[in-house]
Amino acid sequence: MQIHIARDGKAMGPFSLEEVNQQLAAGTLTLSDQAWYEGAAGWAPLSTVPGVKSSPPPASIPPSSAPIPATVPGTPPPVTPTVTGSVTTVPTPSAPTEQLAVWSLVLSLLAVFGWCCAPVGITAVGGVILGHLALGRIKANPELQGHGLAIAGLIIGYCAIAGWLLKVIFFGGLAGIEMLRNLSH
Repeated sequence: MQIHIARDGKAMGPFSLEEVNQQLAAGTLTLSDQAWYEGAAGWAPLSTVPGVKSSPPPASIPPSSAPIPATVPGTPPPVTPTVTGSVTTVPTPSAPTEQLAVWSLVLSLLAVFGWCCAPVGITAVGGVILGHLALGRIKANPELQGHGLAIAGLIIGYCAIAGWLLKVIFFGGLAGIEMLRNLSH
């Protein structure tokens, strides 16, 4: 069985079961590293792979800070695993995206593209609020993605609010001047 390992978004391997157990014993792999092997439903912690042992390091294996290479020097890097008849790509596990960040961007863009309509203020304010909430959640849980989406939602939302306020001030001022003209006649 060939086992592919992923840590911090970087793929390693493939490794044989014996190599994985040696690296676990040496401390270069951990049971919390993500693993995939042909026939697995998806990426899962290495501790769930059948045959993986978590034993203290034997005296014969020297500890090392880098994983044992899965290939012989001078050979090309490992190829993506294939299944007979079709190619299967092995995705590296990715952290979930904070949904509030997505909605922040959506509402802010809606405010920009619909700035001539009254609900712009509501959607832009909603985009800004959701952007700040998303940044708070991302800061609290660093595994979440979407920081850039939240920042974009905030910038676009604040610009939409500023545009809406300028429109209200400008057209409101013109309407006030026109009203004063009508009163003086």
